[in-house]
Amino acid sequence: MEDLMARKRFLYEMTRPEVEMALVDGVDTAVATFGSTEQHGLHLPLGTDSMWGEELGRRVTEALGKAVQVPGLRIGCSEHHMDFAGSLTLSEETFIRVVSETCHSLARHGFKRIVLIPTHGGNFRPIGKAAELIQPQLPDVKLIAYSDLVAFVEAVYAVGEAAGIAAERVGAHAGEHETSMILALRPELVDMAQAEPGFVGDHLGLASTIFERGFRAVTANGVLGDPGEATAELGERYLQVMTQLMVDFVNQV
Repeated sequence: MEDLMARKRFLYEMTRPEVEMALVDGVDTAVATFGSTEQHGLHLPLGTDSMWGEELGRRVTEALGKAVQVPGLRIGCSEHHMDFAGSLTLSEETFIRVVSETCHSLARHGFKRIVLIPTHGGNFRPIGKAAELIQPQLPDVKLIAYSDLVAFVEAVYAVGEAAGIAAERVGAHAGEHETSMILALRPELVDMAQAEPGFVGDHLGLASTIFERGFRAVTANGVLGDPGEATAELGERYLQVMTQLMVDFVNQV
């Protein structure tokens, strides 16, 4: 069984007998990520949050040990991006229902811990609400939902600042940190010739304006931050720090 789990941790790639064997062997944790398909400035792909999010989920799954990774949800709560072409969104009600039915499915098969990781800013609050609604329905399952957007962003800023990049440039959307991660993961999808600064200032202070009035209200190009200093090396560092943040959170709950 150890050889099997060394090869396969992604539920989508496993056969039914392999899932059954894993559950018998005590693989009782499922990790699910919740990204988005939405504009990321002029230089990054619409699937940015889902791409780095699913890589984060893979790393967290491996670090936890006896765990499997659930296919990530690639459409999230992105109403605040809908003024930009290509963005897709779910209502909060629909999003919560998808989270709920995913958790109920996993619980029916015997998973005892379900880790919910939002990798798009608009999903953090709905993930928290979903967990509060679902947990009483699944008393034999431990839902572990990360929903602290401020702590997450602060951990990201700390990485950039250690490299001499101010938080305003690290950014909160399509800035240096997300650009760095996609350079590390899918560099062929990054058009650095089109990379340009967006709003460079207090991103957290603008959160309520963004969610209420949309991204167009604060940034014409859809960017929060400055992608100009992005590197693949920094992208790897962000992924390492975020992985440790999530693993520590899961282990402390």
